[in-house]
Amino acid sequence: MNKKNLIKIVLLIFTISAFCSCEKWIDPDININPDRVSEVTMKTLLPSIEAHLAYVVSGGSDIIGYQAIWLQQLDGTAGESMTHSNYVLQPTSVGWLFDGTYSNAMMDALALIDLATEKNSPHNKGVAKICLAICLGQLTDVFNDIPWSEAFQGIANPTPAYDSQEFTYSEIQRLLTEAIHNLSEPNEPIGIDGDYFYDGDHTLWLKAAHALKARYYLHLTKRNGNQAYQNALGELNLAFTSNMDDLQFKYGPGANESNPLHQFMRDWDNVRMGAYFIDMLKEYDDPRLGVYAYPNYNDEYTGSIPGSGNSTASKPGSAVADAESPTYVITFVEILFMKAEIMYQTGNNENQVKEVLIQAVSESLDQFDVYNEDWLTEYTSSIENLQGNDLFEELMTQKYIATFYQPEVYHSWRRTGFPVIPPNPVGAEAEIPRRFPYSSFELVFNKENVPQGITITDRVWWDE
Repeated sequence: MNKKNLIKIVLLIFTISAFCSCEKWIDPDININPDRVSEVTMKTLLPSIEAHLAYVVSGGSDIIGYQAIWLQQLDGTAGESMTHSNYVLQPTSVGWLFDGTYSNAMMDALALIDLATEKNSPHNKGVAKICLAICLGQLTDVFNDIPWSEAFQGIANPTPAYDSQEFTYSEIQRLLTEAIHNLSEPNEPIGIDGDYFYDGDHTLWLKAAHALKARYYLHLTKRNGNQAYQNALGELNLAFTSNMDDLQFKYGPGANESNPLHQFMRDWDNVRMGAYFIDMLKEYDDPRLGVYAYPNYNDEYTGSIPGSGNSTASKPGSAVADAESPTYVITFVEILFMKAEIMYQTGNNENQVKEVLIQAVSESLDQFDVYNEDWLTEYTSSIENLQGNDLFEELMTQKYIATFYQPEVYHSWRRTGFPVIPPNPVGAEAEIPRRFPYSSFELVFNKENVPQGITITDRVWWDE
């Protein structure tokens, strides 16, 4: 992060010096490219922020791939992916996620906030703050303490201190609250241009801000107990009301504009569906099996057992790994699962909890265009007699299924312990990792501030 900032500053100084030394004898207009943007605008900043947010921060293998392998939705069958199945994750593997997010999406989001302030554009400012909050949330949820209050000072402070996760969470909520205020402003002179998520519809961004506030309140259930549930519930009532509201990024068919998992499978092809997940889907006779996975060469759906390196198992399917499969940042389906969990944990009637659970499953089927009324009727009957902890386990298991290859799977599992996933290798003293190591760049260039003695089985603050 800081090395890249320094390089940018050095290059800028070099460019200015070169220009000043040559301006006396070269016509300053001779090398102007009429097709090149001469001024950074909100329209050019926002697409870059959103693309990084979707491709790296929410949809990239550097964040979801490791988690999906650890929770056995996928399995690494060769190379570095196989080491992840064996709970090895190196600091060099998280650099693009950590350093790249600071130097790309977050830096651009701060620039967009400044520009929107200058142009008196509250809606653009609100969107930028939401994107910034998402980046902070995704990073702190896997790295714990991260730089924020002293970050982005460039050469004035190339080694920023690390803030506690507790402080970062307060900042996430602050940013989202301010975004709601900005997006509620009735006067917007410019409009949200270049918006890949909602095509400039600020009312949908408002719903997304409330949805995200609910998510980050719910993450604190181990810390804040009932208050966390109540805070989250208050936001859910102002969040999404259908699948049409989902905050999702749609990709194109081109080789360099396609879904990140699709590109990973095209270039590396060393992950397969996890046996634990495939067996679970088969046990439920789940209609999503056919979109979550592709059949193997025998036209069967099979999974790879961790450590087996089974490259003949099914590959990830059209829901997550086709060229134009979307990245889901936060969805109506997640909203419904949050609501059902809150209702259960705050003592609501269990039949009402089941109604919301069934609605969540139904909307998930519809989301992937595999709605099956007969199957849903059978599923409704199968959970009719579930009570207490068995009902809660079923609720979280269904969330695990419905949010396949989304970061929230990992966060929900760490909070609740469901579903109960056997660690790999079975029978050994193994523990599923609960966080990421810090990036190698930070360990070298900001080593005096990076928390020391961290292992990937240590817990982040909200997971303790």
